[in-house]
Formats: sequence, C-alpha cells, structure tokens
Amino acid sequence: MANTLGGVNLTIIAQDSLTTLLAEFPLISKFSTNFGGDIASRGEAVTTRLANSVSVTDIGANGYAKSDVTSVAKTVTLSNHKGFVMGFTDGEVAKGGYDLLRRTFIRPAAHAVSKAVLDDMFALVTSGNYSSTGYNSTVAAFDADAVATVSQTLTDLDVPQAGRLLIVKPSLYTALAKDNAIQAQYASGTNAPLTENLLPRIHGFEVNQYSAFPATITNLKGIAVSPEAFLIATRQPALPTNWYGDVASATDEKSGLTVQVREWYDGTSGEQKLSMSILYGIAVGNPNCLTKIIAS
Repeated sequence: MANTLGGVNLTIIAQDSLTTLLAEFPLISKFSTNFGGDIASRGEAVTTRLANSVSVTDIGANGYAKSDVTSVAKTVTLSNHKGFVMGFTDGEVAKGGYDLLRRTFIRPAAHAVSKAVLDDMFALVTSGNYSSTGYNSTVAAFDADAVATVSQTLTDLDVPQAGRLLIVKPSLYTALAKDNAIQAQYASGTNAPLTENLLPRIHGFEVNQYSAFPATITNLKGIAVSPEAFLIATRQPALPTNWYGDVASATDEKSGLTVQVREWYDGTSGEQKLSMSILYGIAVGNPNCLTKIIAS
C-alpha cells in the first residue's frame, strides 16, 4: 500500500503546482495559445488558423461588395511532455511533510517547467524561421531611440500595434533602464524604473527580460514580437490505466492550462515519488510578427 505525504491531499498539491506555474507563465500566455482541457494521446496535433492581412475598400464608391479573406492553417504538434519527478525517502517525508514539498519542490520545479517551455519557444528563433532583423549594433547603443527603430521595423512589416512585446537579455534591459530618457519618466508620474527596475512601455512595447536566448544566432540578445509570432498549445496528459498510484489534475478556469500530478511509492528505492507535468507543443506562427535584436 502506498505511503502518504504527511496526509497532504494530492489535489491540493496539484492546485498549488498550477498556481505557482501560472505565476511563471505570464510571458508565455501573451502569445497565441490554446490551453484546452481535452485529454490528448501521444502525437496528437492541434490545428489553428492565422488571418492574413485584409484590404479596405471604398464602400461609398463600390457599395457593400465583399472582399476575399484568407487564413493560413497552422499545426501545433503536442510533442513535448515535460515535468519533474521527485523522490522523498521515508525519513524525509516523516520529518518534512508538506512544508518540505512546498519549499524544496513545488515552486522551483514549476519555475523550471515554465523555463523549459520558453527555451523550446525561443529555440525556434532562427534566421530561417524569422528573417527580419530590427537592430544590429552594440549593447551600449541600445536605447529608447533604438526601440523606436525596432518599432518601425515591425510597422513596416504590417504588424499591428496592439500587444507588442520586447523581450531582451538582461544586458539590454539594463541599457534601457540607464537611458536618461526613460529614467526621466518620473516626471510623468512613475518612478518604477528607479525604485523597482521596472521599465514602462517604450514606443508601444511591453518590455520583458529573459536570460537564456539560444545560441543559434550569433549575438542574439532579444526579439520584438506580436502575439501571432508563436503558437503554443497544451493538453492534459493522458490518464494512466491499471496503475497502482494516485493521479490528480488541476485546471485553470481562465486559460485552460492543466497540470497533472502523480503520486506513488517505489518499494525498490524506498521513496515516495511525486511528478508534475504538462503536455504541450510550440510552432512558428506568423514569421513577419518577429524581428531579431542583434547586439555585440
């Protein structure tokens, strides 16, 4: 018979894992997402559609004649099933219980899972997938004026203004934070750049920092994007059958993101084991909705 983790309900652990994971997910959820709750079998794919740009007609001159609209089908394969498995010895469970799980396991592991999703997403940033480069200069020269130029690059590509994101490495984020033009925004009612190291919107971009862009492009220090640049889909991992352990899932009502937690006792190793996992896929969306930031 399986041991228990200090009497902790597995559903509570699943919900706590989801809460922590959602706290790490804001950046991911800003892209085109499909967090459905259906149970997915291995290799299942999700197909969504992205609208192409539309043309305006002169209704006064031409009347209400329809204009053709087109969309492009995009398939996201749910090929990534990632998470963590943690083993606690009988002694650790007896001494630590739920506090041990919460401090040592749930929060750091949820952060690691969200980072894995972001790493997989940014690995798609290659010159073959996204050809535009909006900035190619030095770290020191990256300032508010450079961001304005990047904004123009996206506008020239017919990327909508709404929802634009600037995601840069800490070195570029710091360069912006030191820009006198940005620090002077305290005069307009915010001192966040100085007191909290939080940058305001700059030339239409919400500014975020991320430290682990892939090395697929030399000196890639960031990207400027709109939500359609990436497609992300998740589903609940399949429920095990004829299995002696316990399973619990927690689903966020707003987004549909589901985390699955499993608990079982491994008699061979003498460990109470817990796993938390998500099943997801990532694909290139509209390649024109991303421009690269290169800085040396």
